[in-house]
Amino acid sequence: MVGSMNPDLQTLIELQQLDATIAELHTEVQSLPQRIAQVESQLAEHIQAVEASKKNLAENQRGRRKRENDIAALREKISHYRDQTLEVKTNEQYKALLHEIEFHEAGITKLEDEILAEMIDSESLEKKLRETERSLAEERSRTEKEVAEAKQRQQQDEVELQASRTRRAQFQSRLQPAVYEQYEQIARARKGLAVVEVQDEACGACHVRLRPQAYAEARTNEQILNCESCARILYYVAAPAAE
Repeated sequence: MVGSMNPDLQTLIELQQLDATIAELHTEVQSLPQRIAQVESQLAEHIQAVEASKKNLAENQRGRRKRENDIAALREKISHYRDQTLEVKTNEQYKALLHEIEFHEAGITKLEDEILAEMIDSESLEKKLRETERSLAEERSRTEKEVAEAKQRQQQDEVELQASRTRRAQFQSRLQPAVYEQYEQIARARKGLAVVEVQDEACGACHVRLRPQAYAEARTNEQILNCESCARILYYVAAPAAE
């Protein structure tokens, strides 16, 4: 590189780097609330899983209690029918009572089988509840940690963002209004990238090769030179000297 760098060009390079930093910080600050919401949503899913496990276990227990009450009612009826067998006058009445007793005893057997099945299911439901509660505890701990880290990161980013914007205003004040407006116009048209390094005798952004005269001028960094293809502002960094 020949000569010293144009002061405006040096400021534009620093401004471009600072704008890239500001864009990254702004993106992260905007994304962190969504990340927090996502983490909290995952926790909510674990809470729902625990509540569903509790509900299933409670329904199982209610079903068992209902069947136990039904068995008690049937046994009371059987006891009543047995008492009646001692008072009947005819054989037909006696047989009818025995039929009712057998019918209710069969009902009791059926209910007892259902209770046994529910007891087996209950063991599985209790195991699942313990697993979901353990998973919830782990998820809650992880969520609290991630949310705290995200909020801390957001605060840090906002402080850095404010500091960067203050520095940006200082850079802007060092530029002539026409130079700054040119930078802003190019940045708006080129997704924020207005100043690029010349690489391999070409624009570092659009990669169009520079004319020999333009390349020679770019190597001096003595003036603000625009890429003839994409209009970005070019600067040159000399390769390190070989030992």
